[in-house]
Amino acid sequence: MGKLHPKKAKVSVFEYIECFYNYKRIHSDNRYPSPVMYEKAY
Repeated sequence: MGKLHPKKAKVSVFEYIECFYNYKRIHSDNRYPSPVMYEKAY
């Protein structure tokens, strides 16, 4: 694997978070908070 330019790495991480990480997802195992709400509570 080759080196990744820092700006391209930053864009890749941003795209992953915004496109693939579902921060609105609810979880029945912990009374349905989203991951963001769970993190704020603990």
